Amino acid sequence: MRAAWFSLVVLATSPALAEPLTTDTASTGDDHAVALAVELGAVGGGGATPGGMRVGGRYLYRMAERDWFDGAVAFTFGRPGVGCGRVPPAGMACDHGVADGFAGDLSLGVRRELGRDPAFVPFVRAAVFARVLRFASDDVTGAAAGGELGAGLRARVSPDLSLIGGATAFAGLARLGNDIGSVGQLGLAITGGAELRMR
Repeated sequence: MRAAWFSLVVLATSPALAEPLTTDTASTGDDHAVALAVELGAVGGGGATPGGMRVGGRYLYRMAERDWFDGAVAFTFGRPGVGCGRVPPAGMACDHGVADGFAGDLSLGVRRELGRDPAFVPFVRAAVFARVLRFASDDVTGAAAGGELGAGLRARVSPDLSLIGGATAFAGLARLGNDIGSVGQLGLAITGGAELRMR
């Protein structure tokens, strides 16, 4: 009887049982703290929103077991088509195609990882962005700010390398020169790339 009680006491105080086994990093096998990513894709714009091919880089820093700081720099390269003109009685307006113009974006946000399968990890992200934009053929330049929401999937290739893909919708307000003034920014970006996790 004493031997049985002694065995229970040993099991109850065992370090293996005392440590929680339900942490997300344990379930996903990912204890990295920093990640870098490169992305390539396309942006659908229109009106006064630049669109075209997008190239970008991303820096991620783990803040919690499933939450990452997500900072990105991206550039959108579209056609130099003419799309701005005079609107009576005075002023200018722009009506470009979905793949016209240029934009440089800086975004700061948070990525939240979902699921427990370490091989395929879906995620959602929310961020604010600031951008400079230009329609060269119309000699129109401006700046914008707004918010974005996205979702994607990370597929692990090795413990340090993953393939990523996702879609991000954004909306904001821009201030353009050449008598155009304040205009909206609304578009959708679809990208894919590679993510390297470190430390």
